[in-house]
Amino acid sequence: MFYSGSNGELHIDGKKAARVANWSVSSSLALLDTTSLKDTDRTSTPGVRSTTGNCTLYYYAEDPADKSTNDASTLLGKLIKAKVAGESEGVGHEAEAVTLKLRLDDGTASGRHISGKAWLTSVQMSMAVGEVFSASCAFEFSGAPTEVTL
Repeated sequence: MFYSGSNGELHIDGKKAARVANWSVSSSLALLDTTSLKDTDRTSTPGVRSTTGNCTLYYYAEDPADKSTNDASTLLGKLIKAKVAGESEGVGHEAEAVTLKLRLDDGTASGRHISGKAWLTSVQMSMAVGEVFSASCAFEFSGAPTEVTL
């Protein structure tokens, strides 16, 4: 069976996001060189692994007066913070971690997914004539994902 984007889901802090255009995830492993002077070929051992990704959400709300129904706004609010009242202009509120679950609905109860605590590393909002207002976010998991079912 083949799967497509319509089988994908993104959960933000335990809540399924309503209007997700796409998501992707990537894991990489840095190798540590263990080659010694007598070796004729390079050898290595596993080092630090990192899991990163990105997603694009449409700026959408069931009720425009209720910001909690706008998943893009919720995610953007984890990184983009206002200045702390009474402080110098260089002091803003701290960024917040988010729990993300990137899920493929394969017809089973739990689906295939990767989830864990992540930090947004960048966000970008895009507005263009003839396009839906959207927000793109890049993230990096903090430590190993808490669940992996591939």
